[in-house]
Amino acid sequence: MKKFIFSIVTIASSYIASAQLTITPNQTAQQLATLLVATAGNLGVTVTNPVLLCDSLASGELTGISNIGINNGIVLSSGFVNADSLNNIVGLNGIPSAFSSDYVGTPGDSMLNTVVAPYITYDACVLEFDIQPVGNFMEFEYVFGSEEYPEFNCSAFNDVFGFYISGPGFATPTNIALIPNTAIPVSINSINDGTGGACSIYQNLYVNNIDTTNSMDGFTTPLLAHVNVTPAQTYHLKLAIADVSDGVLNSFVILKANSLKSDNTAPATLSSVSKDAGLEIYPTEIANSFFVNNLQHQNWKVEIVGMDGQFVYRNQISNQQSKSSFDISALSKGLYLLKMTRVQDGNVFVEKLIKQ
Repeated sequence: MKKFIFSIVTIASSYIASAQLTITPNQTAQQLATLLVATAGNLGVTVTNPVLLCDSLASGELTGISNIGINNGIVLSSGFVNADSLNNIVGLNGIPSAFSSDYVGTPGDSMLNTVVAPYITYDACVLEFDIQPVGNFMEFEYVFGSEEYPEFNCSAFNDVFGFYISGPGFATPTNIALIPNTAIPVSINSINDGTGGACSIYQNLYVNNIDTTNSMDGFTTPLLAHVNVTPAQTYHLKLAIADVSDGVLNSFVILKANSLKSDNTAPATLSSVSKDAGLEIYPTEIANSFFVNNLQHQNWKVEIVGMDGQFVYRNQISNQQSKSSFDISALSKGLYLLKMTRVQDGNVFVEKLIKQ
């Protein structure tokens, strides 16, 4: 795309000032895929044949505290990921005032080209592998962000990414990077701050970056890629991101470590937050009911919130109830937030629930 790119001279130290993120590039496909796969509990997926088609500096492992919402994971980018002041590279772990734009010089991706036609892609970074789930769904958490926010909101062209699954039930590769409860692909046009036009109604899923821990001008809240599958069958998963029409203005997709999982048949917490609260909440995939083990015998308010911010369910747990069951069969399929409020101190704990 034709963008006005200007030359800036930045004091090298400003690229990394106040940054709390550590990014380790030069990772192999096996290292990145292994980091992504869940390792705790009955969360079984088996990953084989990983392939990384990406410049060695355009992907890596991410660790550290930031406002992204993911403190450990992998990052794929259409630019370079790690700040390098000697080579004038801002990376992801620069600051918002720095201009993150690199011409990597690698090819685009033919699958992404079909998405953005008649434009073509450049600087593609692709991680793909075969995967066999033990259960009837697969999911993982991610954040998408870009230097193109917000100037190129509602543009006819902007950088592209997708998570494509193929295999039984998916005769053609299908993108599962979707806005929750919709069939709308996540992109700069579909999730933004509402400026530049009326292309997005999902401002609640957008973060305008005013922090100093990363260089993205904007990014999404943590999202969940979720897909129903056939247990024990082999699928192919392709994670891809690229520049469109030119090789400048970097975009990034950050995937949470240990979040790629399938069926969870044993009672398990959804995260350490629930464990810290003295709760066990299961299963993550709900057909009709979910269960809460009240390990510390406290009083709780139970509320479920749709992705539109509306409350769709309310209940309570008394300190006399060690295990409770909640029927949510009336809710539509999709992603919800479970809000648990401890009555004694008002502390709130929020977890994700998926209704089948």
